Amino acid sequence: MIILARIKKPIDYINELCRSGDSNKRLLGRSLQSSYERWTQTLAFSDFYDFMNLIRDRKAEIGSAQFFGKFRAYAFEEYIFRLLQKDLPIREPMKVSWGEKCMVWSGSGGSYAMEFDISIGKHKNNLIEPVIAIEVKVELDSARLKTALGSFAILKSLKPEVKGILVYMIKELNENFLKLAENWIDATFQISPENNQTESLLRFIRAEGTLNFNPKPSI
Repeated sequence: MIILARIKKPIDYINELCRSGDSNKRLLGRSLQSSYERWTQTLAFSDFYDFMNLIRDRKAEIGSAQFFGKFRAYAFEEYIFRLLQKDLPIREPMKVSWGEKCMVWSGSGGSYAMEFDISIGKHKNNLIEPVIAIEVKVELDSARLKTALGSFAILKSLKPEVKGILVYMIKELNENFLKLAENWIDATFQISPENNQTESLLRFIRAEGTLNFNPKPSI
């Protein structure tokens, strides 16, 4: 059973369009709903990419820039989350989580938790004790990379053993800046039609020695 922790999810944006008083928005909502149901069943990147393109092409009808931007961002997060849940049969108490806060520091003076887009770790007191933290970006530009670097820098200074992963679709920054940033990120993966590194992402996570995976079913 897939548990979606993110408070507002792509299906919520779709439902808002389906309930709109504007007939064109309702039609768009139904088209998005059909596309959403298809990719969440197949998890094929081509189906997901069709969904993202439909959002992009109907941007003007979808609404404000904030609505449009969050819709796409949460959709890409959900795609990666569902993909990891399906292809990484991690044993309890480890689990893949989406949009939940991770405990990064706890001491006599208090504690501090940070939210990462996706994390893998144990649940403890409604927080995640992370083994892997993942930031997911549709468009990776300099500002978004700096934000991700800041989060990873805090995480790694307090929990250096936790792996930090950056996943992105579209690269909109200087290649040299991304190469420099990789000194503070354990791994970066692009998932796009031109450069689909999904298998490399899965291999990297599978190689994490602190995770326990359920054995593959015998044929």
